[in-house]
Amino acid sequence: MSLDVGDRIPEARVWTTPRESATLEQLIEDGPILLLFYLFDWSSTCTNELEVLRDRAEELRAGGLRPYAISRDSPWTHLAWTQALDLDFPLLSDWNGEATHGFDVAHEYRGLRDVSRRSAFLIDGEGIIRNVWLYEALQLPDIDEILAGALAMH
Repeated sequence: MSLDVGDRIPEARVWTTPRESATLEQLIEDGPILLLFYLFDWSSTCTNELEVLRDRAEELRAGGLRPYAISRDSPWTHLAWTQALDLDFPLLSDWNGEATHGFDVAHEYRGLRDVSRRSAFLIDGEGIIRNVWLYEALQLPDIDEILAGALAMH
């Protein structure tokens, strides 16, 4: 079972670039974030998901949230995928699985173990989870619902 509303975020280090990493605590220093776990770079459903997030990212920022997408893919593939999709928000690499396991969203997908389950977490500037959404592998997150959750935090 994943972390739930009211839980504190786990200690986890993620890669922000191929040469730089940050803790989740460092990511929230500037205020609330949306942490959107997805399965794989370059897969069709995840491409659709991140294009939707790209197209709605400004609305999320206007609602007081900084969006981050996170998967177990490497920071090098994230660079290429960011450029290919023209993303204007960070892709975080959870290469070591610290966030995936810390949020308890690791699952097996088509024989691949420890894949991040498609999920979204609204996290306030204090590191407390304010809302959680869990999705099926082929289900796209509802950005309107996430936006409503962000506005309810204020």
